[in-house]
Amino acid sequence: MRVLVAGMLMFFLLEGSGSWAQEKNGSGVEKSDDADVRLVVDVSGSMKQNDPNRLGNSALELLVSLLPSGVTGGLWTFGSEVNNPLPASTVDSAWRQRALALKPELSNYQQFTDIERAVRETVQAGANGTRRNLILFTDGVVDIPANGNDKRQQDAASRKRLLNELIPRLAKEGVVIHTIAFSPDVDQSLARQMAGKTGGLAVVAETPEALLRAFLDVVDRIFPVDQVPLEDGHFAIDGQVDGFSALLFHGPGASQLTLIGPNGERYTADDHPDSVQWQTQNRFDIITVPEPESGQWRIDGPIGKGSRINIDSSLSLRSAELPTELYMDFVTRLEAWVEGQGALQKPDGKPADLTLRAELANAQGQTVRSVQLTSDNGHFSGSLPAPDFVGNARLSLIASSEGFQRLRQQAVNVLPAVSAQVDQPATRVKLQGEYPLLSDDNTRIKAQLQGKELPVVTVDSTQWRIELPELDPDISLPLRLTATATLGSETRVLELPVLILNDDARRGLGDASLDRQGLSGERMEQAPIDAKSDASLAEKLNTKLSRIANTVPRLVREHYDDPAAWLAIAAGIVLLCIIAVWRRRATHRHRHQREEPHV
Repeated sequence: MRVLVAGMLMFFLLEGSGSWAQEKNGSGVEKSDDADVRLVVDVSGSMKQNDPNRLGNSALELLVSLLPSGVTGGLWTFGSEVNNPLPASTVDSAWRQRALALKPELSNYQQFTDIERAVRETVQAGANGTRRNLILFTDGVVDIPANGNDKRQQDAASRKRLLNELIPRLAKEGVVIHTIAFSPDVDQSLARQMAGKTGGLAVVAETPEALLRAFLDVVDRIFPVDQVPLEDGHFAIDGQVDGFSALLFHGPGASQLTLIGPNGERYTADDHPDSVQWQTQNRFDIITVPEPESGQWRIDGPIGKGSRINIDSSLSLRSAELPTELYMDFVTRLEAWVEGQGALQKPDGKPADLTLRAELANAQGQTVRSVQLTSDNGHFSGSLPAPDFVGNARLSLIASSEGFQRLRQQAVNVLPAVSAQVDQPATRVKLQGEYPLLSDDNTRIKAQLQGKELPVVTVDSTQWRIELPELDPDISLPLRLTATATLGSETRVLELPVLILNDDARRGLGDASLDRQGLSGERMEQAPIDAKSDASLAEKLNTKLSRIANTVPRLVREHYDDPAAWLAIAAGIVLLCIIAVWRRRATHRHRHQREEPHV
């Protein structure tokens, strides 16, 4: 990890003096030098178990690497108390040295996790009117220092103050909170709402690779930078590009990469001009080329997901602020344009025709939504169709004309309009309105379980609760949820994802198994006997046999002098042997003698 960080440090220090430190004109965004980035690290005791790889140290190293010189940066830690070992100040070489010397501070563990206090004290320290961006690293839930029988109520009250009072106020002040979770046990609803209501990102990073991607996504959000598309190792550089930096990911021990220019000239890590800077690490290469030749460039060698070509150019792609969250059933309005010195021209000197489109790709990199934006005097706008999935995604804006391309990308989360979470064991379902315009005033929610409608109780303006009847823990059931929302003069029915109760149960009723795959319909079908069902049968029989075998010694001890008990025990042993023989023969017969059905 230290090698990776060292390479990233070189890359982003180079970038900090280039395109990432550009002034953002025309879109309402202030100069990037006015940004104030504050790392807030959870040092509660549970981090010992949930952060065994010391990702907190990696987070600090990456922050030092990623922040451009001239911005403001600082470090806070929190548990039961909030400490500020590195106050917010201008980032330079001395600041970086002080920051890296503070890694031991991240191991001074405390008992509680007072997230409310951490956020409150961090944002209040030396604001100076700058754009404050909090990057919150945590592994847990709100756990404030409190004693007494009402500890749970005090934690709930702190969480409520955080969401209903502090976060809305910070959002109005322009504070952005990005949340990066070290553990899947984190209060993801809290993290998502803190980020969503302030325009930040919410991600889970349990490995160094995921942490790297999360930081890149956060920095892209704070310091947007133009790219050119990289497709199958090819990318185009036009005459308006003053320089580019290629971040190329690859697997450990991969073969050497080769950069090939438009004139066929080949560059490698061992053989390149002095003007080209080339850093080679175990998992990525970084190539910085000033004043590149115009035309088609190519990368020869294996490059992985997340590779990118950042550029410094006088012609840049700009947009209205891109959202960090998209919602099922709702379109996303987008606006973008190209601005800067110079002009888009064809090779013959005539004005070029510019097109601009938006794309949404899922976590696997597949484009699932696309729209061509329409132009009004060079200002493009349009609506991205509503996504039909939930999860991580990437939103891209691509501007193209003859010999010209620009790309802006941003990580986004696709959420249901109303999210649902079931308590364990399954006794209650909590519903949270995610889409900002939904509330109890305009939204009605219905819940159906096995054809019976369950009452939905309002908790507050954007939260509801469903009390579940007593359920058999060995049976999984689908809970169907529907929201009817009246927004303005339009009433819409929102089909929410089906929630599976007792998802880990061995048996399913209704269409539980189908709903896991996104299908609908209410039916029960007898599964064919195959190797998978044989394995399930064998697993069940093994469980029963183990219970019987474990019971025999206890019966011998308790009924040593009882002849009738001995007869019963002997009969049980015989039965045990018969079942074992039958199980072996049945499994063998189904596995080797079953014929496939003919049509």
